[in-house]
Amino acid sequence: MINNLLIYGQAYHPFCADVMDAHCNDFKADILISFIDIWVMQGNDIKTRWAMWIPVDHDPIPPPVAAVARTAYHRIACSKFGAEKIQEAGMDCDYIPCGVETDVYKPSELSDEERKITGLTKDRFIVGMVAANKGDPPRKAFWQNISAFVELHKKHPDALLYLHTMDGHPQMGEQIDILAYCVKEGLKPGIDVIFPNKYQLTLGYADQFMAKLYSAMDVHMLVSMGEGFGIPLIEAQACGTPVITGDWTSTGELVWSGWKVPKSETVPFWGALQSNLFMPKVGAIVDRLEAAYEMKGNQEYRERAVKGAKAYDQDRIMEKYWMPTLKKIEDKIAGEGKTEYSMNGVKQ
Repeated sequence: MINNLLIYGQAYHPFCADVMDAHCNDFKADILISFIDIWVMQGNDIKTRWAMWIPVDHDPIPPPVAAVARTAYHRIACSKFGAEKIQEAGMDCDYIPCGVETDVYKPSELSDEERKITGLTKDRFIVGMVAANKGDPPRKAFWQNISAFVELHKKHPDALLYLHTMDGHPQMGEQIDILAYCVKEGLKPGIDVIFPNKYQLTLGYADQFMAKLYSAMDVHMLVSMGEGFGIPLIEAQACGTPVITGDWTSTGELVWSGWKVPKSETVPFWGALQSNLFMPKVGAIVDRLEAAYEMKGNQEYRERAVKGAKAYDQDRIMEKYWMPTLKKIEDKIAGEGKTEYSMNGVKQ
């Protein structure tokens, strides 16, 4: 029990496929709602009514993702892009975006002591990137984003890169050694590029402190090869920080203040899921970083960011999207009695 919520644990399958039905039965759940890359559940027969909240980060929807999505009791896309790709594959779905608590993620100030500890001082042009260090090659396109910053730094030595991720040194699990790449590119750790404390990052930073970190940035950079959603883009803008991202998959729909790299300035990358990701060109990111540098401290950009992010306030999303969709699912169940469904499409 955590905060009076019953939390079920993992067994042996890394994504709980072996205990998912058992947990639902123990809880006496009418429906299971998941938020996960559903292709990892291939070959597992989930008999509980399964409403899949589906991230799509490739174009078109990858065949393994589509195969599992076809078995859903109810499909929900977490981005407009995802809804379009699911529908292109001949399936219907609802749309519910991710959201943030805008009463927490809002313009905030690091104290002088916090700036000293983090190294995010007011005399630097701070480029931030909040992104998980996972996979090789990294879906977050760390190499391209870092190389673009290096070019900015050559022209503007006051620029500072803050990478809110594991530095990967020494390499652990699926992580890549980002620190080694930064050094290879000529960036000095602790001076030109800063990483958070590894142990604190493992434990997790409080939302209130993350809001301060986002607010301290002059621009947030997240030009990934593909995103199922891209929550840091909303978090950053809710804190008044403009963003740089790609205009493909979901991220193009999440920019109200900032700069987009067009798909024409990428190279298609055929991924392991048999679909396209998009590798951004370094020069394209450099151009957007230069534009951001010219707009440092622009209050209009910051106000526009905060205003745009309000549309993704969690309470608003709950009222506008979740409640109608949950009612639709409730009515669907009521009309079908207690029939259970299996991933193979056969009524049990």
